[in-house]
Amino acid sequence: MERLLRFLSGYVKIRIQGEQGERFLNLCRSRGITMRGLARGEDGSLVCFLSVRHFFLLSSIHKKTKVQIHILEKHGLPFFFVRSKKRKAFFLGILLCLLLLFICSGRIWNIHVEGNVQNSTPEILEFLGQQGISHGIRKSRINCGEIAASVRQNYPEITWVSARIEGTRLILTVEEGIFVQEKEEEQPEPCSIVADEGGTIIKMVTRAGIPQMKPGDVCKEGDILVLGRLDLRNDSQEIVRYEYVHADADVYIKRNLSYYAELPMEYETEVPLGKENKGGYLKAGDWYFQWGGQGGDGQHRIVEEYPLRITENFVLPVSVGKISVKAYEKQKKTYTEKEAKAEAFRELQEYEEKLMEKGLQISANNVKIEVDHKTCVSSGTLEIIEKIGRDTPVEVLEQPAERTTEDD
Repeated sequence: MERLLRFLSGYVKIRIQGEQGERFLNLCRSRGITMRGLARGEDGSLVCFLSVRHFFLLSSIHKKTKVQIHILEKHGLPFFFVRSKKRKAFFLGILLCLLLLFICSGRIWNIHVEGNVQNSTPEILEFLGQQGISHGIRKSRINCGEIAASVRQNYPEITWVSARIEGTRLILTVEEGIFVQEKEEEQPEPCSIVADEGGTIIKMVTRAGIPQMKPGDVCKEGDILVLGRLDLRNDSQEIVRYEYVHADADVYIKRNLSYYAELPMEYETEVPLGKENKGGYLKAGDWYFQWGGQGGDGQHRIVEEYPLRITENFVLPVSVGKISVKAYEKQKKTYTEKEAKAEAFRELQEYEEKLMEKGLQISANNVKIEVDHKTCVSSGTLEIIEKIGRDTPVEVLEQPAERTTEDD
């Protein structure tokens, strides 16, 4: 901070010569004149740094001591302005820069939206643009209260809006309410659950309906697992009425899934040639200019584009891109037995991962991998556990005839 103040006020480097040098220093000290970097030269002279203000206080001391004072260097902002007084264009540039900063500081260059989840930021910015609120608008034309009211009116799910200006930023903070739409409960259609795959039932959790099978039973495709009909009986265990429900249950079975895959021992691969051609492009609207990065057959072309933006939501219609073109050639290779088995096992793992993504569990792997001269064959079965059952309309039976009793 002290160095900055010295630069702003200006300072000089001087040489003091004469017989009364020590008296000169004592008088400077008594009058509060600060000298920095005081040193004695080979010829006995004194060299030091003084501020411009203290330098002008040396006049009376100079007359008393009759020493010679020579200015060696001049530093600081005042001397810079004196040296640059003929550079009118430089000072004009500074003036224009300050004027530009003043003009830009009176406008909004960043519109920031926070707190929004249901409504995207681009959607809110587009709505503000329709209201005349966009990047570059003057601050004096912005009414934060009107902006908040228009946003609340246009977006019913937004319960609270706050708009404020901070510097050259317009910050819009919103809170969105959670509206639960009440739906009329519809009575589900009566149905039963039938098996859509065959296997051994290992688990059954029934929430509605009458189970027709139990864990340990073997079911086939189309078998009824849970019946959506309730038989109501009297004390004599005679059916007096049928009631129908929407069957609901979780049924898990264990079954074997066949797996077969062939992997040719000879394969074609792309080998990089080590040559890379780099380039780029500049795009502004429909105008496009590219340099380098030309590609063709036998080459991979990778393009990365970066749109230019001033702020997070102020994207310019200009973008630059980077192009990388790598040459390659196709070569035929042959797997070794170890490589072929490793690749076949990797494909088997990918197949198992896809099964697990569908919600299936793999309890046992009975797949064998064998290699001959031309192919690597993977064959066998996977023991899987899966949830089964699909709804099917329940057969509606005629209600039993009412039984009457005659009093004796």
